[in-house]
Amino acid sequence: MATSDEQLIQSLCNLEIPKTIRISGDRKRVLYSSELTWGHRKGKFAVSTLWLASTGIPDSSVQLTPGLFRDYSPAWSPDGNAVAFISDRAGAGTKWALYLLPLQQGGEAYPITPVENASPIKGFAFSPSGSHIAFLSADEEDSLSTELHAWGESWRYTRLRVVDVRTKHVRTLKLDRHVTGVCWSPDGTRIGFSSCLTPEIEEDYLTGTTISIVDTDLVSVEELCHFPRVIVDLTWVIDGHLYFCAGVPATKIFAGCGVYRTDSSSRDHLYEWAAFGIENDSTGLACDSKGTLLVQVQHRLESRVCLLDGTVLYSKKEELEAFAAEADTNGNFVLAVATSNVNQPAEVFTTYSSGEAPMTKLSNHGNIFAGHRFGTCSFLTQMSSDGEVELDALYLTPASYTSNDTPSQPLPTVVLIHGGPNTRVTNAFNTYYYMLAPYLLSLGFGILLPNYRGSSGRGERFGSYSIGGLGIYDYADLITLTQCAIDKGFADKERLMVGGWSQGGFLTNLCSVRNGSHNGGWRFRAAMPGASICDIDSMALTSDLGSTFEPELSRDGVAWNMDSNDTRNRSASALWGFKDASRRTAAEGESVVPPMLILHGEADLRCHVTQAWGLRRALRSYGIPFELVIYPKQGHFFEDQKYWVDMALRTGRWCEKYIGDRLRYDELSEDSEDEVCYKGIPTLPSS
Repeated sequence: MATSDEQLIQSLCNLEIPKTIRISGDRKRVLYSSELTWGHRKGKFAVSTLWLASTGIPDSSVQLTPGLFRDYSPAWSPDGNAVAFISDRAGAGTKWALYLLPLQQGGEAYPITPVENASPIKGFAFSPSGSHIAFLSADEEDSLSTELHAWGESWRYTRLRVVDVRTKHVRTLKLDRHVTGVCWSPDGTRIGFSSCLTPEIEEDYLTGTTISIVDTDLVSVEELCHFPRVIVDLTWVIDGHLYFCAGVPATKIFAGCGVYRTDSSSRDHLYEWAAFGIENDSTGLACDSKGTLLVQVQHRLESRVCLLDGTVLYSKKEELEAFAAEADTNGNFVLAVATSNVNQPAEVFTTYSSGEAPMTKLSNHGNIFAGHRFGTCSFLTQMSSDGEVELDALYLTPASYTSNDTPSQPLPTVVLIHGGPNTRVTNAFNTYYYMLAPYLLSLGFGILLPNYRGSSGRGERFGSYSIGGLGIYDYADLITLTQCAIDKGFADKERLMVGGWSQGGFLTNLCSVRNGSHNGGWRFRAAMPGASICDIDSMALTSDLGSTFEPELSRDGVAWNMDSNDTRNRSASALWGFKDASRRTAAEGESVVPPMLILHGEADLRCHVTQAWGLRRALRSYGIPFELVIYPKQGHFFEDQKYWVDMALRTGRWCEKYIGDRLRYDELSEDSEDEVCYKGIPTLPSS
């Protein structure tokens, strides 16, 4: 029988999160999809559901599809009478097609592309007339293919295809390039698309992206420009330009993110920066039915929807999951947004761009937690230790300890570090990952969420600190913001734990081997690195993005670019910090490296599981308590809910053991010995 903790984390994981949002051209209806957080699954396959709501009418959301399949990425037909979407309803997780759902009473969804296709559809767009849909999918796998992986021999390129909505006839552009994005010209006579040389995951990071246009017969291709890195959200706007989001500067991944454009009528083969990415970051583009470009922007801790000229249509210090907007005849906008805060799970709201317009909640996906308070969110600012920048952080205080938005006493605190590094955290229900924030709040732990240098939302200069600065500025900022939480009376300096995922796990490992090396007079009592990195040099060899991310972050510091005596990456690699930590332990008479709960996916391609193995070997060699949990068949972000639940329960017990109430930990600590758990010193497996 499930414990109350297990029931809570399951309820949190079962929340439906609104994703793609679309407003009808008449601004009266809102269409959206929902799925479990990050599309994870409870059963064998992930599912997604389509919903329809009425603008400005509370709780008007009704279910369009049964929630038995993965029905996602919905789009209005231009006449507003039907909805197109991608689905696997012909074969769960194995067969993919485009479906059309007429919205008149009794309308049933039907496929318009072949239902036997096993290649997922990567994206699609209606022609302005609604007669055709351009979509992206890879060639079907050769029935004679083998399990051999000969690099470059069997690449399956994603192709640009066009289907006639009435006849269901599909045409394909014959081009030996990998197509990554598609959009229609406003007059419907041409199709814009982005492509790179091969389907290799690193290709557009390494060799860039070409933006091209083709006639609707898919015969005559014209190249508009070549961008040096990856791009997203290619959008053709009524002014004749194709817009997209990419790095600022154009040659970097880990700096700012802005909006660029290229002219569809020019033969100069040029692109130009258009907006954002200097003091803030663009994270997505959309276009309303009249051809107005809309930009999703992170502006420090604010989530904004802006016009290209910077006009702010919407702004809140809350995470924005998705948005859509439509202009009325007076130039005002109706907006639909999916947003959340520390006590409100993600819901769909409508509002208006004019004045202080109210927010009307259309959906009710978080009804199970209606009226429940998990805590409060406080925004902290502090100058960096070198005086160069002002830093932001969030402190989440459990509801049981709150008085006037501050704790009634300093709290046992978990410092949770985001990954990326170019992401950021702001007020949200699932502020961190895997629903750990609301779960830990329910256990009575305070949570500090730092936005260190390299985070997004602050533009090029702030983001570029991560380039060549790993383990320097980011680490210093974590210490500064933790000290800030202590000084302001939020965090109890005697009961601190640090944890993080991916890049946050990398920083957790550094905080562990450098523990207490600052002048604050405190140490982390425990650590929880997830999908972490302990050796930068090996990342270049084993990560799926190792030859793109690592050279930039380490300023070409990868093995094939360095002299044999170049050890620059060791200073930011936790494995190389254990020896010094051991010396400090002997000199100070207190263990430097805290007990560590290591969480990792067996099939992680981004941060290979060997990173966890290396960390475990170092900890065991020095006799430091640890638990290593390897989750079978899970990648960089886990897909199976049962492992989300297991990870949350283990995290809660780790917190209770080292910074919480030991009596409660003793009651919960009877672990079953199963295939995912390897418990370290002092208890070793018998095998």
